[in-house]
Amino acid sequence: MYSGNLGLIIAIAILLGLAGVLAMMGALLVSNLRAGARARGIAEQARNDARQKMLASRVQDLRPLLGATPDSAGIRFDIQLPSEAVPVFAIRAELCELLSKVSAHAASVMSAGATLQVCARVEGSHAVVHWRDLDAADVRPPLARFFDALDAASQASARVCERIAGRHGGRIYSAPDAGGVLGLTLRLPLCEGGIGP
Repeated sequence: MYSGNLGLIIAIAILLGLAGVLAMMGALLVSNLRAGARARGIAEQARNDARQKMLASRVQDLRPLLGATPDSAGIRFDIQLPSEAVPVFAIRAELCELLSKVSAHAASVMSAGATLQVCARVEGSHAVVHWRDLDAADVRPPLARFFDALDAASQASARVCERIAGRHGGRIYSAPDAGGVLGLTLRLPLCEGGIGP
């Protein structure tokens, strides 16, 4: 009598264990299906973002973007542009935003009446733009400390500039110019085909 009940109890325990294992496997299956669907959604969003970026991107000549007189009260500009095109494949609005943020930062940290020199050139396979304060007396002028800014607004602007440069395959950083004066440098890959008609 006891052995029959013991066998029944063991069989029930085994069935409950199997049911628990099956329930756990089912939960894992559902979880994996949900994670797969979420991953497919994220991948689709990334493809859509890349597609939109490609549609919005065009070959841009940096010269007209740099040559436009910025609206930065209190400082002067010395803009030096090459005679040949400086073609980059980029989203014009984002490049304009980056250039505007650098000019705004310069206007906020440079002395009134100081001159911001903006030089563009082709260097190997890169378009290079360098900003420097011509009137700075400091070895490391405030313009070059854009990425070390203490105020939240300047930090946010610096991060936006880094993000935009990165999205276009480039980078922006503090660096000296050929004469050794520390400033800001933007480096973007040149567009191989040049400016179209």
